[in-house]
Amino acid sequence: LYTPGRWCRPHALGWEIRASRGLLGRLQATYPCPLEFSGNAYEERRQAHMDAWLKDHPVFYTLRDYQQDAILVSLNVQWGRIAFATNAGKGAVITLLAEFAAHHELSALILCDELSVFGALVEEINRWTTLPINHIDRTCKTPPTFGPVSVAMVPTLARRIANETTGKMWRAWVAEQDMVLLDEADKATAPTWKKILANAKGSHWRLGFSGTFPDPKTAAHADLQLDELMGPILLRAKNADLIKRKISATPHVTLRSFNASGAIHAAEEDPLFKTAHAMRTWWQQRGPAKRNWVWEHAITNNPARHAFVASLIRPDCPTAIVVNRVAHGLALANSIPGAVFLDGTADPQQRNNTLIAFQQDKTRILIVTKILDRGTNRLGHTTDLIFASGEGSTRQTLQRIGRGLRRTSGKAFLRLVDVIDCVEEGDYPSKLLLTAARFIHKAARTRITLYQSEGFKVEIIV
Repeated sequence: LYTPGRWCRPHALGWEIRASRGLLGRLQATYPCPLEFSGNAYEERRQAHMDAWLKDHPVFYTLRDYQQDAILVSLNVQWGRIAFATNAGKGAVITLLAEFAAHHELSALILCDELSVFGALVEEINRWTTLPINHIDRTCKTPPTFGPVSVAMVPTLARRIANETTGKMWRAWVAEQDMVLLDEADKATAPTWKKILANAKGSHWRLGFSGTFPDPKTAAHADLQLDELMGPILLRAKNADLIKRKISATPHVTLRSFNASGAIHAAEEDPLFKTAHAMRTWWQQRGPAKRNWVWEHAITNNPARHAFVASLIRPDCPTAIVVNRVAHGLALANSIPGAVFLDGTADPQQRNNTLIAFQQDKTRILIVTKILDRGTNRLGHTTDLIFASGEGSTRQTLQRIGRGLRRTSGKAFLRLVDVIDCVEEGDYPSKLLLTAARFIHKAARTRITLYQSEGFKVEIIV
C-alpha cells in the first residue's frame, strides 16, 4: 500500500525521491525537473585516482577496445549491466574491476550460481592477477576476514544470510561490500539473488554481466526488474559483432526437417491409449504434462529420429550433440556408436576427463545436456554442433551457440545443425496431432527467430 512521504517527500532544498539507484535513468527521463543522485562523497574522491590507475595498469591497454570501454563506463556510471555475448571476454573485465576495488582498499564480491561458472571465474582471476581470492562455497561457514575479493556461490550465500544463528554476521558482511559484480546476471530476479542484493546496501558499484538479458521491447517488465536490481544496459557486444571482428567463428546454420507425425500417430493407435479412460485422463492433464508426453513419444523414445540425428554426423569431425533431457541423451548415446554422454550426474573429475578426451580427439562424438550451457569453454573444440533436443529457450540457445563459436585451434567456421521437428496431419488427422504440432512448432519458431535476429545465414533442408 502507498504510504505518504515514504518514497517522495519535501525537504528544505526541494523534493527527495527514494528509489533504487538503478532506476535513476528512468526517473530522469520521466520527470521534467533535473534529478541529482545523492551518493557518498568518497566516490568522487576515488574518481580522481581512476585515470591514473588505468594509465599505469599493464593489462588494461592489451584488452580489446570494447572491453576497455566496458571498464571505463562501469567505473564511471557505477550501476548498470554489460551485455557481452559468450566469447566477448567478460572475465577480464570482471577481474580488472575487482582489482581496481582491491587497489583502492575496497571490497569486491563476485556472484555466480553454478559450479562451472565459479571455477571459470576463479581461473580467470588467477590468469589476469595475483589477487588472493576468498571462496564462498559450501565449505565456507563464516564470513571471510582476509582479502578484498570474494567469489560466492549464490545458493550458498543466500542460505548463510538466512541462517538463524550466523545470518546476522553474514548480512553485515554483505552490507560492507563496496563493489558487487554479478556473472550471468540475467538470473538476478530469482529469490536467492534478490535476497543477497537486498542486503548489499553499501554497494557503490553494482554491475551485472550476461549475454542473454531480456529484450526491453518484448520483455519490458523483466527489463524493469533488472534495472531496479543493478541498473540499465550500458554496453553491448553481440555475436554478430564478435563474428565480424573474427573473435568468434562464423556459423553455418542448417535447419534439417524431421517429420514426427508417425511416432505421435503410433502412440495414439496404442490399444491402451485408445481406451475411453486413458483418453479422458490425457485430455484432463495440464499443458506441461501434455507437452512432456508429446516430447517423450516424438523425440525421446523415437528410434527413427535417433537414426536421423546419427546420419547428420560427419566422419572424423569433433561433434557435440546438445539435448535437454537425460533420457534423450542416454537413448541417443545407445543409438550412436562411439558417442559419450555427459550430464550433471558426472562427478567433476569424470567430467574433466571426458572433456579432455574430447579436446584430444580421443572422443569424437560428445552428447551433452544443459549442464554445459554456462561457464564451460571446452566445447570450443567442436567443429560440428547439433541441436537435437527440439526445444530450448532463447537464453539456452545463445549460450550453446557461444560455446561452439569459440575459435579453439584457430577454426574459422562452425557447422550448426538444428533438427526442426514438424507434425503433419496427412492421412490420419486428429485433435492429438494438432495439439502436438502446437507444442513442437512453437519451439522451432522460437529458435528460427533467434537465428534471424542474430544475423546468421540459414540454410533450410527439408
